[in-house]
Amino acid sequence: MVYDEPHFLFNTLNTLYALVLSGSEKAESAFVKFSGILRYMYSQSGSELIPAERELNYIRQYVDLQELRLNRHTRVDLTLEAASGQTLIPSMILITFVENAFKYGTSSDTDCVVRICIRVDEGNLHLQTENAVMRRRDDGASGIGIANCRQRLELLYPGRYELQTGERDGVYRTLLNIRLR
Repeated sequence: MVYDEPHFLFNTLNTLYALVLSGSEKAESAFVKFSGILRYMYSQSGSELIPAERELNYIRQYVDLQELRLNRHTRVDLTLEAASGQTLIPSMILITFVENAFKYGTSSDTDCVVRICIRVDEGNLHLQTENAVMRRRDDGASGIGIANCRQRLELLYPGRYELQTGERDGVYRTLLNIRLR
């Protein structure tokens, strides 16, 4: 699986460029995180399952980079917990939901919160995201990312997962539970 979200790559490169031009002390750290994310994406492209600690570290680096481009109007509440970092979880599947929370739930001029909680414990993986809907797709259609995740979950965990997504009262929520064993 090769990462196919060019918006993230271009937005991150623009953020890094701005950090360098402004002489920000954050530039070096941001480049290291971005490099780590790229390395992870391409090194995990053929892996179905990986240790939770590696996937959660990837999510943390992604969120850290997103926070660099956000201003005071967007707050991020991130919780990442793994009882055992060696528990095997699906690679590159959680990022779809995290990306969507940032893509549709952030604003540069309206206060908003993006909440992401991922827990791995006792053979279960729990993901929950919540964000106000700050923007919608221009074409009104739904993307293929979540549909692809459902297909992959069905292949990896038939009858052992629950995925709920939807908007209610202007808030979009995702709930994913997987029985890993």
